Amino acid sequence: MQWHSWAEFWAMGGYGFYVWGSFGATALVIMAEIWQVRAQRRALLRNLLNETNSQDDVHSSSSS
Repeated sequence: MQWHSWAEFWAMGGYGFYVWGSFGATALVIMAEIWQVRAQRRALLRNLLNETNSQDDVHSSSSS
């Protein structure tokens, strides 16, 4: 498609609200997914570190 002006491009033949709304919704979902995955990763790493530290405490107290 060719547009003769930027206004026509943004209007998308009268469907601009739906086109740009879908782009916005998709970007929002992708950002939420990235945030959620990063939060899960941080929690997993924190849990692994806590387990490792608690196992070290158990091993050091049982050997004394």
